[in-house]
Amino acid sequence: MNRFLLAVLLLLALLSAAASQQPKMSPALASLVAAERAFARTSVEKGVRESFLAFFADDGINFQPGPVKTRAAILKRPAPATRPPIVLNWEPAYADISSAGDLGYTTGPYVLTDKSPQPNPPHYGFYFSIWKKQLDGSWKVALDLGIDTPDHSQRKFPLQVAPRVSPARSTANSVGADAKSLMKLDRDFLAQATAGELARAYLDYLDEHARLHRDGSFPFTDRRAIRSFLMSKSAQMTWDPIGADMSRSNDLGYTYGSYELKASGSPPEKGYYVRVWKRDRNGAWKVVLDTLHPVAE
Repeated sequence: MNRFLLAVLLLLALLSAAASQQPKMSPALASLVAAERAFARTSVEKGVRESFLAFFADDGINFQPGPVKTRAAILKRPAPATRPPIVLNWEPAYADISSAGDLGYTTGPYVLTDKSPQPNPPHYGFYFSIWKKQLDGSWKVALDLGIDTPDHSQRKFPLQVAPRVSPARSTANSVGADAKSLMKLDRDFLAQATAGELARAYLDYLDEHARLHRDGSFPFTDRRAIRSFLMSKSAQMTWDPIGADMSRSNDLGYTYGSYELKASGSPPEKGYYVRVWKRDRNGAWKVVLDTLHPVAE
């Protein structure tokens, strides 16, 4: 066997192995992941300002520290004469999408690198973005919120996709098909958390594949790890929903609002939360991602 043929066979074997490691995705989910990667690539090549202007929806929000319309907030400030010496890069590690293919979310590690002559150390975290399909068929960011994490430069986060679920069409414990019904569900969650233990309420509402994102820690993605974390915290929490949205297929949606967390011996923590809700196979709404964004006094 000549060297050229051997090299071709080796390349094909490597490509086949790489392809086998990629999760199977529907065309709609693949397009969402591609949009997220294009967003990150634009951030590296053109900078944060240009990438956020290009990929956020006109009504898309992030938290500065409260929720603001991202594009409007950026455009209120004059563009810098030169590009700031920072590079923000990220990569999706987990993705999910509604059955209608109109609403989805991705999350994964990010790193903010200072390229100035006397640079600060890199800043590490996990981003979280909710994406919504636009009338022209493009994906735009509807909401973006991240957490700080320890250094993850030596860790790998291969892309995973959420389990596909075919919920029952109608169940006794389902809610209506609009965003207001999700806000009511959020308030029902609050009522249970206020009446009993916060950890128990969370465990009742969290899906078996839920993700819990908390500042200063890597995302909790295992049910046992989530339980251990929640049970280790003796705290009371209240929240006030501000907004919500839902997919056309009535199987994926999100709520966001403000919260206050009170733990004995510590000053109250205030900030903002986002929850992604998804119907399980029984048609019941469950929380599949819950993240908090504490705001310093």
